[in-house]
Amino acid sequence: MAHLAAAVSTITQRLIGLLDELLPGQLEAFYLVGSVAQGDYQAGQSDIDFVAVMSPPIELAALATAHTTLHQEFPGTDCDGIYLLPGELSRPPGGQGIAVRAGKVNPNSAEERSPVVWQVLAEDGIALRGRVADDSWVAVDRAATVDYSRANLQGYWRSWLEARRHLTSAEGETLLIDEAVVWGALGVARVHATIVNARVPSKTAAAAHALVVFPEYAEIISEALRLRTDPLGASAYQSPLARRHELIGFMDAVIRSDA
Repeated sequence: MAHLAAAVSTITQRLIGLLDELLPGQLEAFYLVGSVAQGDYQAGQSDIDFVAVMSPPIELAALATAHTTLHQEFPGTDCDGIYLLPGELSRPPGGQGIAVRAGKVNPNSAEERSPVVWQVLAEDGIALRGRVADDSWVAVDRAATVDYSRANLQGYWRSWLEARRHLTSAEGETLLIDEAVVWGALGVARVHATIVNARVPSKTAAAAHALVVFPEYAEIISEALRLRTDPLGASAYQSPLARRHELIGFMDAVIRSDA
């Protein structure tokens, strides 16, 4: 098994223990995906993403207790993921089911039930319990991953940028804050790399891809990567408005490149 950061190991083992205690005998498999699985976990920046398989019936109140407890014990790190029923990973993703975000359980969510997650699981997933995941039994469809990513780029990311193109949005967020730079720049870079290569990269690998494909935006790409890995370091930008302008330009270029 891949070496895990101490915090990741502590948090995930605590969650597995809570599930075994509150839903005894039901947790069949537990996989790490996302930044942890792709060797790109950044303490204090990254969430812990998981895919779990549980035998029914899943008692929602017990599941909510497990995640509320975990969130209270480890408030600085979100452990987000989905719960599937046995056999679901062998079928194309879709529909709705149980998802957890920031300690809250949503019983009817379509979140993360996508070809992208199935592919990351099969190619990079770390099994903490259950059968090792690979594409011999996980329903990986790379063409579907590319199609999903194209729709995500033109749907979610185009809308996200438009809502924030002016200094403030309806949510009160701006493109001046560090979090928006990281999320926006590395988000579109990751989707673009997935479309081009039919493989889902880590955020760091996505930045490397973007530096090659969009070299004219090297400064904002490097800034986003710095903010993720060294948020206390010095910015190369003298003006936050200049940084905002570069972020909009880069995201527009990526979105247009696959329009």
